[in-house]
Amino acid sequence: MPYGIESELGQIVTKAHRITNYNESRSYYNSSTEFFEEKASREKFKSSRFMELAIDLSNDVSVRRATHFLNRIRHEEQGISPTTYRNTIEREGIAIQKHTEQKCETILLDKGFDSSGELQDADAFIPSEKQHIEQAVIESAAIELNIWDYDAAEYELPEKAVNVSIDDVGVKRQTEMRPKDETQHQAKKVNNTVIHVQSGEKSYILNAASIVSSLRMLIAFLLFNGLMKHQIVVFADGARDINSLVRKLLHFANFKIILDWYHLEKKFKEELSRALRSREIRNEFFEEIRPYLWYGNVCGAIKLLKNIDPKKVKNFGTINYLMEYLNRVQDTIPCYALRKQLGLRNSSNLGEKANDMIVSNRQKHNGMSWSNHGSLAFATLSATSRNSEVNHWLHHRDVRFSFVDEAA
Repeated sequence: MPYGIESELGQIVTKAHRITNYNESRSYYNSSTEFFEEKASREKFKSSRFMELAIDLSNDVSVRRATHFLNRIRHEEQGISPTTYRNTIEREGIAIQKHTEQKCETILLDKGFDSSGELQDADAFIPSEKQHIEQAVIESAAIELNIWDYDAAEYELPEKAVNVSIDDVGVKRQTEMRPKDETQHQAKKVNNTVIHVQSGEKSYILNAASIVSSLRMLIAFLLFNGLMKHQIVVFADGARDINSLVRKLLHFANFKIILDWYHLEKKFKEELSRALRSREIRNEFFEEIRPYLWYGNVCGAIKLLKNIDPKKVKNFGTINYLMEYLNRVQDTIPCYALRKQLGLRNSSNLGEKANDMIVSNRQKHNGMSWSNHGSLAFATLSATSRNSEVNHWLHHRDVRFSFVDEAA
């Protein structure tokens, strides 16, 4: 029995005894559900230390390997089974996710938002003024790069900005049962949306089963940590759903979206391979258009696509698509060259790294398939570990929902 629980039980029993004397009737308690958390049939109670180790193992190894290690450590020949371990981990992950979502809803409602994350009175919200890098520093960097047309306000002061990286990932979905209607298709992927929030040297990882839920969680996190009025710089891969939802839910805030350079470069390489007649032509044209993209000259890139030699093109539809794409994301394409010169971020790689750590590395191995609850639960536990929240959760059934030092 954990230290201190005897005195707590003694207080409960004493209180129950007093109620019994007062009402002159007997009070009955079910110790399996009222004094301890509910367990399945024949399931053993697990200490906090056991759960810490179980959660830690769930981040890196398979269910079978985790149960093997746990049973060896505990010197049990017939210890916990893989099925029981998986159910235990899933239940813990879902409990954390539900608790976090309830906490988010409380924060949102308390701060004048509705439960979906939309601000009720946008006029009442006044964000902090934009703060940018010193004009002289920007001017010096621009002159070095031979850039004469720039807006200093677009180059945020790093210590006064919050960097947000959003990444969406899908893992293979487990088919739990065949649909009765054979023409009905089941989703092949289980989606997780991971958000990496960085303020100064501190960071926190949020995850949810959808982009809508994750952005709602992001707003609650920023509100809870007093960061909502800061300048918010969102790094994303240009996906329509992410961009449109960010604009919808953060319309009241001081925010901007930056299209990740790696994804922009990758997209042009792939689409030009479809559009042009050979690899050599593709490489030659890409080297010609790349500087326009790197310096944020979207109009110049579109003009170059319009004037491309028709003899080099095998698919004009793809060329038109690239021009439409540039028009659509134009306001998210900065001067990457000047941002790099100033030491500012151009990439959502921290979000992708977070995604690798909490989802991909654990869930995208060959032969693996996941249920909706299972994928979310394991990802939530991994994020909880990365945020140094596991110990607090196990002992207090609460997440601090704020930046935590690793040593804490």
